[in-house]
Amino acid sequence: METIDVSGQQCPDPLKNVASALAAAPQGARFKIVTDDYVCYMMLRRLMALNEVKILEATEEGPYILIVEK
Repeated sequence: METIDVSGQQCPDPLKNVASALAAAPQGARFKIVTDDYVCYMMLRRLMALNEVKILEATEEGPYILIVEK
């Protein structure tokens, strides 16, 4: 599982980085996405929904963590 740590970054940069990694990954790839910004966390959740990426786990308190599967 690859970790994508976008802590300290403000949107839209984290969305671009995560979207790029997802696009390059094979089906079934899993990622751990870490952010320290709540707004970014919510936007990342929306990105997952729009791209039909499964959220396997989510931490609702900072640091915010999403475990996802493409």
